[in-house]
This record gives sequence, structure tokens and C-alpha cells, in this order.
Amino acid sequence: MLKASPTEAADTIPAPESSAVTYLPVAAQKQLITNSQLLKGKAYETFFNPQLVVPTQDALALQIGPLDKADCLTPSVADLNRLIDPSYKTPKQGYAVLDGSTVYVQNSLFFPRATAEMLRWWFTWHPIEKERYMLWFPYAHIENSVKDPARLANKSLSYEDRLYDNPNYVKELVGPQAMELLIRFTDPAKLGFDAAAFKRAGFTANASGIVGPAQAPDVINSMMIHIARDVEGGMELVSRYWIGSHPEMRRFAGAEKAAAMMAHVGWNDQLAEMTAYELAVHDMIEFNHLAGILPALFAQFSEA
Repeated sequence: MLKASPTEAADTIPAPESSAVTYLPVAAQKQLITNSQLLKGKAYETFFNPQLVVPTQDALALQIGPLDKADCLTPSVADLNRLIDPSYKTPKQGYAVLDGSTVYVQNSLFFPRATAEMLRWWFTWHPIEKERYMLWFPYAHIENSVKDPARLANKSLSYEDRLYDNPNYVKELVGPQAMELLIRFTDPAKLGFDAAAFKRAGFTANASGIVGPAQAPDVINSMMIHIARDVEGGMELVSRYWIGSHPEMRRFAGAEKAAAMMAHVGWNDQLAEMTAYELAVHDMIEFNHLAGILPALFAQFSEA
């Protein structure tokens, strides 16, 4: 009797809709213990949930290797606007290495019962206390603070006036590696998005910006895109990351210093690919986890 190969057999068994995250680096396991202690007594402690679940198909998509270059975007102005073009199609999940050993990660995620307003609230609420940041990824988030917390917390100001040009200091684990980053959230038009096209596409929440190592605040070596819009039944979040010294990043002051810094640390395609994969997994986990807690968290704390 002929037996099906493992691949053929797997094809006949439907994959579950979601899968538990069961592998976490030792550093992350230790960080969970520390974070659990720090959350004790906080009003939002019940939202600290170390049970991590991700869509099975999304996890599988990251296990088949890098994306085809045709499915990737560069950090150019033209490609940013391709991202919001209704005709643009690409896989939901993926990672790759672009020119200049540049890390590339993409993710699109549906948040059931959530709204873009909730995401705007989240980005003004969680940096006020580092323990709030830990709710987002209990194993990997260590610290988050903002240059002007009073401005960030000032509800008389607009979301944009509170968040933009108010740098965030972030420390987190990406895989086993601790990263300390300075994130400068900014208006999407300053990154290169066409404002009219952005509005036509329905995006009403933005937490995008340029990023550099906290230890070298005058260097920009990354761009991060998080844009969201309300859709039927919830919210769609579209995310992109570029890390490296891609030529298209040089329109930002400080990016011209990235190549020398990356060369100094021995950056190459192999390190870029490892980082891209770990970041893709990190992003998948943290935003799926946030999707699971955000509606209830918003309902309980948005008016506090």
C-alpha cells in the first residue's frame, strides 16, 4: 500500500485557524518573569496575558523563506504611495533583504471589533508607563518612555500634536537580541505619502516614523510604517519596516550616517536576513496580541 508523503498528508488536513506561540528565546522567558513582577498591583494587570496566539497561516507564511523581490517595496516615495494604492496586491506577511543589506518586513493584520480611534489612543496611552508597554508583548517589551510625557498625555491637544516630534525611547527583544531605539513619529506626508491619496484610501490612524539606535541619536537607519483604517467588522493595520542604509532613506537627515555605522558593526546580508525574520515574527506576535486586548483595554481605560 502506498503511503502519502508528509507533505501530501499535511495537504489533506486543514490547518487550525490559530496556533500557540511555544518557542521563545531564553532571554524572553526571563523577561516575562521580570515583567510579571512589575505589573503586580497595576490597574491593568489583568490584561497582562502571556498566552500568545497567532494565525496559523501567517506563521506558516514566515517559514517558507524570504519574499520574492517583486513582492517587496523600497522606502522610496513612489513605493510608499504604491502601498496605499487600491490596486496594489502583495502577500500579507513576509520578509526579505533589499539593496545595501536592508532589512524588509511587511504585515497586514485585521483587528476584530477594533477601530482606528482605538489605535490612536493606544499610541498616546501606553508610553506613559513602561508597564503598559509590556501588555503588548509580555515576553519581549522592556521599556518605553517619551521625551515629553506631559504633552503626550494632554487630551486637549490633537493626536498629532501629542505624538509627532515627541521621540519615544524603546527597549525590546527582537528574537534573543535586545534593541534600544529612538522612534520619531511624524506626519505621513513628511515621510513621503501623498496626503490626498492617504485620505482617499481611508487611513485615519498613523504611527509611522523614522528610527535610529538610542545610543546614536543623530543617526537614522530605519523607517517604520503603521497605518490603519476602519473596515467592516474592525480595523485593518498595514505595517512595513526598513532597517539599513538603503539609498532611498537618504532624504532624511541623519540617514547619510547609517552606512558607516552599519559597516562598523559588521552588518551584512546574513545578519540582515536573520534580523528580518526575527522582526517579522516579533511584529506578527505583538500585533496579534494587541488585537486581542485592545477593544477591552480601550473600553476600560480610554476615559481614565
